[in-house]
Amino acid sequence: MRMNIAYLFLVILTTVVLSATFLNFKDDYSNIRVQTSDVRRGESFSISVPKSTYERSTLSYVRGATLESFYSDSDLVTYSFCADDKNAVIVVDFKGLFRASKTISLEFNDFVDSNSDGFPDKLVLDYEDAENFRAWFVNIAAYQVIEFSNNWKSEERDCSGLIRFAAREALKTHDEGWFSETAVDYDLWREKTGIDLRKIPDVREYNYPDIPILRNRIFISNDGAFTYFADAYNLVRSSMVFKGRDLGAARPGDIIFFHHPSPSTFHSMIFTGDGLIYHTGPLSETDSGVLKLWSMDDYVRTMPYQWQPIYTNENYLGVYAFKFLPQK
Repeated sequence: MRMNIAYLFLVILTTVVLSATFLNFKDDYSNIRVQTSDVRRGESFSISVPKSTYERSTLSYVRGATLESFYSDSDLVTYSFCADDKNAVIVVDFKGLFRASKTISLEFNDFVDSNSDGFPDKLVLDYEDAENFRAWFVNIAAYQVIEFSNNWKSEERDCSGLIRFAAREALKTHDEGWFSETAVDYDLWREKTGIDLRKIPDVREYNYPDIPILRNRIFISNDGAFTYFADAYNLVRSSMVFKGRDLGAARPGDIIFFHHPSPSTFHSMIFTGDGLIYHTGPLSETDSGVLKLWSMDDYVRTMPYQWQPIYTNENYLGVYAFKFLPQK
């Protein structure tokens, strides 16, 4: 009888202790500290989760933010994130003796866009990064004359597809793994052009696909959303800045666009500095088209009037540049 009473007392005491612990635990997870004051999209914020004796916290769901790092001390686990969208949802699960889940809903200020072009100011490259991007962009596009990269998917092999492909690849880190993946032979390219690709620095500010705010969506659709894909119309309308109709304003890596109204067709070409690179797009149901690399003199001398980049050609739209390149 005494054993039963003692056992019952122990059960009651344990229940009381555990209940108290549970209350403390509930207090802990309800007191998660979120530091998001004046945070804008593309900027960092942190969430500090108090530790519990009996439960282990884990991130179970994140939307609208990217985990950058985390660290733990005796009292807290602190997670650092980058705010990708205007709204974010983060769910922290507690597992152990007790189970609980805390959903954190956050709102952020939009990114700074001082010129109202729909592109974040903080992602516009500085002059040095822009020059390196232009060099990679032109060389990657031109290399496709030798051999199409596996990264340039067959369904994207048209004029705008060349621009999208070369832009993504130009923003990447160009280590030995990249050369192997893309089958770009830097010795062959140096032999043919005198350019040693290994000596062109990478863009330092960010690298595809881990770009703040954008991630792998570096183009802009006609509704203003960031997107992985953009056809020639959306490139010229939303993803580019108009520089004028004077070809003399073009720099290597700029794009020239044409529009033919019947049927409505947009066409894009990459300016190399002394010529043009473009994919013709499909020429017929059985001909998927080819890549063209011209010197400017040969192009002007050979191509018909409707494809000439001159003021009097009403089909010529002008010179454009990516919004992430400085415009001055």
